[in-house]
Amino acid sequence: MLRYLYYLSGGLILFILTIVLIIIIYHLLYKRRNKIFEQKKEKWEAVLFQYLNNDLSLEKTASVMNDSYLYLYDFLKPYLKNLKGDNFEKLRQLVQKNKMIDFFLLKLKKGNREEKIKAAAFLGKVREKRALPLLKEYLNSEDKSLMTASIWAIADIGEQELFFPVLKTVLNENSFTFEALTEILIRFGEESCYQIKEFLEINYRAENNLTEILEVPEYQSLSLFFDIFGYFRFIPGVEVMVPTLEADFNEEVLIHIFKALVKIEYPIDKDLSPFLNHKSWVVRSQAARYLAEIKESNYLSDLKKLLSDQNWWVRYYSALAIFELGKKDLLIEIIKNKEPGYEMGRYILDQAGDLKVGEADSG
Repeated sequence: MLRYLYYLSGGLILFILTIVLIIIIYHLLYKRRNKIFEQKKEKWEAVLFQYLNNDLSLEKTASVMNDSYLYLYDFLKPYLKNLKGDNFEKLRQLVQKNKMIDFFLLKLKKGNREEKIKAAAFLGKVREKRALPLLKEYLNSEDKSLMTASIWAIADIGEQELFFPVLKTVLNENSFTFEALTEILIRFGEESCYQIKEFLEINYRAENNLTEILEVPEYQSLSLFFDIFGYFRFIPGVEVMVPTLEADFNEEVLIHIFKALVKIEYPIDKDLSPFLNHKSWVVRSQAARYLAEIKESNYLSDLKKLLSDQNWWVRYYSALAIFELGKKDLLIEIIKNKEPGYEMGRYILDQAGDLKVGEADSG
């Protein structure tokens, strides 16, 4: 028994030493890689800045930056993310000229798992359409990381024909938050809004079942669509949002409609009283916020009532709407008379830097 314990202890010690050795090796390799990268980065930065400043030709720049593509990928990532317009096009010409795109196209097809993921990310950032057939294939990959990298790459390329295949994939993947879903679809650009509008007109307005088409609850897809309309300030989208704006419709959809309308700032021909008196405080607050944006004065009495609402945000946006409607004197009167909501009225005028607030308090 004692001998067995000795063997066990020795084995455990050997295991721990092996783990420590592996950690040390990885640490040394990491330091070595960083050292190599920093050396290359210093050389590449000087060359790239000269190229972007038109002080160095494309051919000369490509001849200097034509190897160590995996290091070069890490170096170029922030530039691919942040450069716009002509500078981005120049960078794309550079990675085409130095054969970097060809290198990653090959990795996307024949590389190992990590190389394929890195290749998908890079080819998406440089908007390389030749990668699309493989990226489309990887949408069905059992490897979730490769599938996700392909989704982002297709979105970065902005291939409109793949908008709905990507949409259906991301809607049915539980790993994506609502914010991530929106960010992915936004990357397709404003052109996707026209696709969504047509889709809703053909399918939704024809009373087809969105749940069956996209395989998720209707409120999820509609909320996502209307968020995208709002992001791009897509005025034509109002045509399909307004018919959906019914007080007994799904609460989450109503919230996203009003958030989109706030961004679009487009007046609609619709009675908004049911929404200012909706059971959901979020709907009430967003409806009041919308009135503040479009400066619609027909609901002044509703807004005044909402100054005594139990929810802070409802009171806030209602007071803000009254102020934006040019009814500052009404807020001052409410403050003077200590009517319900006078605290919020004072808060709004304080935020606006209005000197009459002090006079109102002392009145």
